[in-house]
Amino acid sequence: MNKWIIGVLVLLAVVVVVGLVTRKSVRAEILIEATPDEVWAVITDPSSYPDWNPIFVSYEGVFAEGSQVALQMKMGEGDPTRVQVEVEDFVPREWMHQGGGYPLILTYDHNWYLEAVLEGTKVTQYEYYTGVYVLFWDPTAARLAYEQGNKNLKARLEG
Repeated sequence: MNKWIIGVLVLLAVVVVVGLVTRKSVRAEILIEATPDEVWAVITDPSSYPDWNPIFVSYEGVFAEGSQVALQMKMGEGDPTRVQVEVEDFVPREWMHQGGGYPLILTYDHNWYLEAVLEGTKVTQYEYYTGVYVLFWDPTAARLAYEQGNKNLKARLEG
């Protein structure tokens, strides 16, 4: 086999392996003066998302462990993209874990964590990404959008 072909195949294999082990993440936290029940009611109501969430602008489906949910995801000024996610873990009033993507290219795991605190509920959105695309992607826009979504959620619940 030609040395160039072997070299290209080795380089491609290295990029794929590095992409699979490289992980980037975003985290956004906020304190909301509402009970975990009140917060949970909003984040598990697909019809409310267009009113407060700047990334997930619409959901179709039911939030339950093992369910498939279709959503319209919008980053920045572009048109929304239809994405299919699976609700992988679902602990009412505490934790919801959704995942999806394209294996080897880009996968995402999005988590909502709710923690009852004296002042109300600490809400954390945490998402991590893996895949070759992660090597070339800056997740800052996603972090900023999750922070804005948390602020919008707070405003909605605190009136």
